[in-house]
Amino acid sequence: MNARSAVPRILMAAAWLLATACASSPQTSAPADPQPIAYKLEDGRMTTELTLDPALRAYPELRARLFNDGMVEIREFEAAVREARTEEGGELQYNMDLSLAWQAPVETARLVSSDGLFWSYTGGAHGNPGFHSIVWDRQDEREIKPAELFRADVDQKKLDHALCDAINAAKAARGGDQAWDPSPYRDEPAQPDLWACPAALETPFSLAPGDTAGKAGGLVFLIGPYIVGPYAEGVYTAVVPAAAFSALLSPEWADQFGGAPAPEFLDRLRTEPAR
Repeated sequence: MNARSAVPRILMAAAWLLATACASSPQTSAPADPQPIAYKLEDGRMTTELTLDPALRAYPELRARLFNDGMVEIREFEAAVREARTEEGGELQYNMDLSLAWQAPVETARLVSSDGLFWSYTGGAHGNPGFHSIVWDRQDEREIKPAELFRADVDQKKLDHALCDAINAAKAARGGDQAWDPSPYRDEPAQPDLWACPAALETPFSLAPGDTAGKAGGLVFLIGPYIVGPYAEGVYTAVVPAAAFSALLSPEWADQFGGAPAPEFLDRLRTEPAR
Protein backbone atom coordinates (compact mmCIF):
# COMPACT_ATOMS: atom_id res chain seq x y z
CA MET A 1 0.00 0.00 0.00
CA ASN A 2 1.40 3.44 -0.82
CA ALA A 3 1.40 6.44 1.56
CA ARG A 4 -1.56 8.11 -0.11
CA SER A 5 -3.77 5.09 0.49
CA ALA A 6 -2.91 5.33 4.18
CA VAL A 7 -4.13 8.92 4.42
CA PRO A 8 -7.80 8.15 5.32
CA ARG A 9 -6.73 6.11 8.35
CA ILE A 10 -4.36 8.86 9.41
CA LEU A 11 -7.08 11.45 9.04
CA MET A 12 -9.36 9.37 11.26
CA ALA A 13 -6.66 8.99 13.89
CA ALA A 14 -6.12 12.74 13.81
CA ALA A 15 -9.76 13.74 13.48
CA TRP A 16 -9.66 16.18 16.40
CA LEU A 17 -6.07 17.46 16.29
CA LEU A 18 -3.28 18.69 13.91
CA ALA A 19 0.47 19.73 13.07
CA THR A 20 3.76 20.74 11.13
CA ALA A 21 7.09 18.99 9.76
CA CYS A 22 10.78 17.55 9.60
CA ALA A 23 14.03 15.95 11.06
CA SER A 24 15.63 12.55 10.70
CA SER A 25 15.94 11.33 14.30
CA PRO A 26 13.06 11.74 16.80
CA GLN A 27 13.43 14.54 19.35
CA THR A 28 10.80 14.84 22.07
CA SER A 29 10.25 17.20 24.97
CA ALA A 30 8.93 16.08 28.34
CA PRO A 31 5.58 17.21 29.79
CA ALA A 32 7.43 19.34 32.36
CA ASP A 33 9.03 21.57 29.69
CA PRO A 34 8.40 25.32 30.04
CA GLN A 35 5.17 26.76 28.68
CA PRO A 36 3.63 27.13 26.21
CA ILE A 37 5.15 24.16 24.33
CA ALA A 38 4.23 21.05 26.29
CA TYR A 39 5.34 18.53 23.66
CA LYS A 40 6.98 18.61 20.25
CA LEU A 41 8.41 15.92 17.99
CA GLU A 42 10.17 16.33 14.65
CA ASP A 43 10.79 13.02 12.93
CA GLY A 44 11.58 13.13 9.24
CA ARG A 45 8.51 14.43 7.44
CA MET A 46 6.34 14.24 10.57
CA THR A 47 5.90 17.01 13.12
CA THR A 48 3.55 16.95 16.10
CA GLU A 49 3.13 19.68 18.69
CA LEU A 50 0.97 20.40 21.72
CA THR A 51 0.93 23.85 23.34
CA LEU A 52 -0.86 24.99 26.48
CA ASP A 53 -1.30 28.67 27.31
CA PRO A 54 0.70 29.62 30.42
CA ALA A 55 -2.47 30.89 32.13
CA LEU A 56 -3.73 27.29 32.32
CA ARG A 57 -1.16 26.66 35.06
CA ALA A 58 -3.68 28.24 37.44
CA TYR A 59 -5.83 25.12 36.90
CA PRO A 60 -3.49 22.12 37.28
CA GLU A 61 -6.21 19.45 37.02
CA LEU A 62 -7.66 21.01 33.88
CA ARG A 63 -4.21 21.45 32.36
CA ALA A 64 -3.35 17.81 33.10
CA ARG A 65 -6.58 16.71 31.44
CA LEU A 66 -5.85 18.76 28.30
CA PHE A 67 -2.28 17.47 28.15
CA ASN A 68 -3.26 13.82 28.59
CA ASP A 69 -6.11 13.91 26.08
CA GLY A 70 -3.95 15.75 23.58
CA MET A 71 -1.14 13.25 23.90
CA VAL A 72 -3.50 10.34 23.26
CA GLU A 73 -4.45 11.88 19.91
CA ILE A 74 -0.87 12.80 19.06
CA ARG A 75 0.43 9.29 19.82
CA GLU A 76 -2.28 7.76 17.61
CA PHE A 77 -1.34 10.14 14.81
CA GLU A 78 2.38 9.38 15.18
CA ALA A 79 1.74 5.63 15.14
CA ALA A 80 -0.37 5.92 11.98
CA VAL A 81 2.29 8.01 10.23
CA ARG A 82 5.04 5.53 11.15
CA GLU A 83 2.94 2.67 9.84
CA ALA A 84 2.41 4.51 6.56
CA ARG A 85 6.14 5.24 6.35
CA THR A 86 6.96 1.55 6.88
CA GLU A 87 4.49 0.47 4.21
CA GLU A 88 6.01 3.05 1.86
CA GLY A 89 9.42 1.44 2.42
CA GLY A 90 11.16 4.51 3.81
CA GLU A 91 10.43 8.23 4.00
CA LEU A 92 7.11 9.72 2.92
CA GLN A 93 6.93 12.02 -0.07
CA TYR A 94 5.09 14.79 1.80
CA ASN A 95 4.74 16.12 5.33
CA MET A 96 2.39 14.70 7.96
CA ASP A 97 1.68 17.43 10.51
CA LEU A 98 -0.52 17.70 13.58
CA SER A 99 -0.67 20.56 16.13
CA LEU A 100 -3.02 21.48 18.96
CA ALA A 101 -2.94 24.72 20.93
CA TRP A 102 -5.12 25.32 23.99
CA GLN A 103 -5.86 28.99 24.60
CA ALA A 104 -5.98 31.15 27.75
CA PRO A 105 -8.93 30.23 30.00
CA VAL A 106 -12.08 32.29 30.51
CA GLU A 107 -13.57 31.97 33.98
CA THR A 108 -16.66 32.72 36.05
CA ALA A 109 -17.14 32.19 39.78
CA ARG A 110 -17.53 28.41 39.27
CA LEU A 111 -16.66 27.65 35.65
CA VAL A 112 -13.59 27.92 33.44
CA SER A 113 -13.33 27.20 29.73
CA SER A 114 -10.64 26.97 27.07
CA ASP A 115 -10.56 26.72 23.27
CA GLY A 116 -8.35 24.20 21.50
CA LEU A 117 -7.26 25.22 18.00
CA PHE A 118 -5.88 22.44 15.84
CA TRP A 119 -4.32 22.05 12.43
CA SER A 120 -3.39 18.96 10.45
CA TYR A 121 -1.92 18.12 7.10
CA THR A 122 -1.83 14.57 5.76
CA GLY A 123 -1.45 15.17 2.05
CA GLY A 124 -3.74 16.75 -0.50
CA ALA A 125 -4.40 20.32 -1.57
CA HIS A 126 -4.46 21.86 1.89
CA GLY A 127 -4.42 21.23 5.60
CA ASN A 128 -7.46 21.34 7.86
CA PRO A 129 -8.10 23.62 10.84
CA GLY A 130 -10.66 22.93 13.55
CA PHE A 131 -11.60 23.37 17.18
CA HIS A 132 -11.92 21.64 20.51
CA SER A 133 -13.43 23.22 23.59
CA ILE A 134 -13.92 22.37 27.24
CA VAL A 135 -16.01 23.80 30.09
CA TRP A 136 -14.67 22.87 33.51
CA ASP A 137 -16.18 22.90 37.01
CA ARG A 138 -13.61 24.74 39.14
CA GLN A 139 -14.97 23.38 42.42
CA ASP A 140 -15.41 19.69 41.59
CA GLU A 141 -12.50 19.56 39.11
CA ARG A 142 -14.46 17.91 36.30
CA GLU A 143 -15.59 18.57 32.76
CA ILE A 144 -19.11 19.92 32.32
CA LYS A 145 -20.72 18.36 29.26
CA PRO A 146 -22.59 20.85 27.04
CA ALA A 147 -26.04 19.45 27.87
CA GLU A 148 -25.37 19.80 31.62
CA LEU A 149 -25.50 23.57 31.36
CA PHE A 150 -29.10 23.47 30.17
CA ARG A 151 -32.44 22.26 31.46
CA ALA A 152 -33.49 18.84 30.23
CA ASP A 153 -37.20 19.73 30.25
CA VAL A 154 -37.13 22.52 27.64
CA ASP A 155 -36.82 22.54 23.87
CA GLN A 156 -33.30 23.57 22.85
CA LYS A 157 -34.40 24.83 19.42
CA LYS A 158 -34.24 28.38 20.75
CA LEU A 159 -30.52 27.92 21.32
CA ASP A 160 -30.10 26.41 17.84
CA HIS A 161 -31.90 29.42 16.35
CA ALA A 162 -29.76 31.86 18.33
CA LEU A 163 -26.63 30.12 17.06
CA CYS A 164 -27.90 30.27 13.49
CA ASP A 165 -28.57 34.00 13.85
CA ALA A 166 -25.03 34.50 15.22
CA ILE A 167 -23.54 32.57 12.30
CA ASN A 168 -25.58 34.67 9.87
CA ALA A 169 -24.26 37.83 11.54
CA ALA A 170 -20.68 36.55 11.27
CA LYS A 171 -21.22 35.71 7.59
CA ALA A 172 -22.83 39.06 6.85
CA ALA A 173 -19.91 40.87 8.52
CA ARG A 174 -17.60 39.33 5.91
CA GLY A 175 -19.84 40.48 3.07
CA GLY A 176 -19.77 39.05 -0.41
CA ASP A 177 -21.24 35.62 -1.06
CA GLN A 178 -20.93 34.41 2.53
CA ALA A 179 -24.22 35.83 3.85
CA TRP A 180 -27.22 33.51 4.16
CA ASP A 181 -30.65 34.73 3.08
CA PRO A 182 -32.80 33.64 4.74
CA SER A 183 -31.28 31.82 7.73
CA PRO A 184 -32.01 28.07 7.31
CA TYR A 185 -32.83 27.00 10.85
CA ARG A 186 -31.93 23.41 11.66
CA ASP A 187 -35.55 22.36 12.20
CA GLU A 188 -36.70 23.79 8.87
CA PRO A 189 -36.03 22.23 5.45
CA ALA A 190 -32.91 23.76 3.94
CA GLN A 191 -32.76 24.66 0.29
CA PRO A 192 -30.46 22.35 -1.72
CA ASP A 193 -27.97 25.15 -2.35
CA LEU A 194 -27.79 26.32 1.28
CA TRP A 195 -25.72 25.05 4.19
CA ALA A 196 -27.77 23.97 7.21
CA CYS A 197 -27.25 25.41 10.68
CA PRO A 198 -25.48 23.09 13.15
CA ALA A 199 -27.05 21.97 16.42
CA ALA A 200 -25.73 24.13 19.26
CA LEU A 201 -25.02 21.27 21.66
CA GLU A 202 -23.10 19.41 18.93
CA THR A 203 -20.87 22.42 18.22
CA PRO A 204 -17.74 23.24 20.29
CA PHE A 205 -18.30 26.26 22.51
CA SER A 206 -16.61 28.11 25.33
CA LEU A 207 -17.51 30.94 27.68
CA ALA A 208 -17.62 34.51 26.41
CA PRO A 209 -15.95 37.05 28.71
CA GLY A 210 -18.68 39.25 30.14
CA ASP A 211 -19.19 42.82 31.32
CA THR A 212 -20.38 41.59 34.74
CA ALA A 213 -17.83 40.38 37.29
CA GLY A 214 -17.86 36.62 37.89
CA LYS A 215 -20.26 35.87 35.02
CA ALA A 216 -19.98 34.82 31.39
CA GLY A 217 -21.62 37.20 28.96
CA GLY A 218 -22.59 34.39 26.61
CA LEU A 219 -21.19 31.46 24.67
CA VAL A 220 -18.61 31.45 21.88
CA PHE A 221 -19.33 28.79 19.26
CA LEU A 222 -16.37 27.62 17.17
CA ILE A 223 -17.28 26.65 13.61
CA GLY A 224 -14.77 24.72 11.51
CA PRO A 225 -14.60 24.63 7.71
CA TYR A 226 -17.24 22.79 5.68
CA ILE A 227 -19.85 23.09 8.46
CA VAL A 228 -21.64 26.26 7.34
CA GLY A 229 -19.85 26.92 4.09
CA PRO A 230 -17.13 25.74 1.72
CA TYR A 231 -13.50 25.42 2.77
CA ALA A 232 -12.66 28.76 1.13
CA GLU A 233 -14.75 30.60 3.73
CA GLY A 234 -12.52 29.31 6.51
CA VAL A 235 -13.71 29.16 10.12
CA TYR A 236 -16.28 31.20 12.00
CA THR A 237 -16.56 32.40 15.59
CA ALA A 238 -20.20 32.97 16.54
CA VAL A 239 -21.07 34.71 19.83
CA VAL A 240 -24.48 34.09 21.39
CA PRO A 241 -25.25 36.52 24.26
CA ALA A 242 -26.49 35.15 27.57
CA ALA A 243 -29.85 36.89 27.19
CA ALA A 244 -30.63 34.63 24.20
CA PHE A 245 -30.52 31.42 26.25
CA SER A 246 -30.85 32.41 29.92
CA ALA A 247 -34.29 30.79 30.20
CA LEU A 248 -32.81 27.48 29.00
CA LEU A 249 -30.03 27.25 31.59
CA SER A 250 -29.96 24.62 34.31
CA PRO A 251 -30.71 26.16 37.75
CA GLU A 252 -27.30 24.87 38.88
CA TRP A 253 -25.44 27.00 36.37
CA ALA A 254 -27.80 29.88 35.59
CA ASP A 255 -26.04 32.23 38.01
CA GLN A 256 -22.77 31.82 36.09
CA PHE A 257 -24.17 33.84 33.17
CA GLY A 258 -25.34 37.43 33.01
CA GLY A 259 -24.85 40.80 31.42
CA ALA A 260 -23.48 40.87 27.89
CA PRO A 261 -20.28 39.84 26.13
CA ALA A 262 -17.51 42.29 27.04
CA PRO A 263 -17.13 45.01 24.38
CA GLU A 264 -13.35 44.64 24.30
CA PHE A 265 -13.77 40.90 23.65
CA LEU A 266 -16.12 41.57 20.72
CA ASP A 267 -13.72 44.19 19.37
CA ARG A 268 -10.91 41.65 19.43
CA LEU A 269 -13.03 39.08 17.60
CA ARG A 270 -13.73 41.60 14.87
CA THR A 271 -10.02 41.89 14.21
CA GLU A 272 -9.20 38.20 14.87
CA PRO A 273 -12.37 36.34 13.77
CA ALA A 274 -10.69 32.93 13.64
CA ARG A 275 -9.44 33.18 17.25
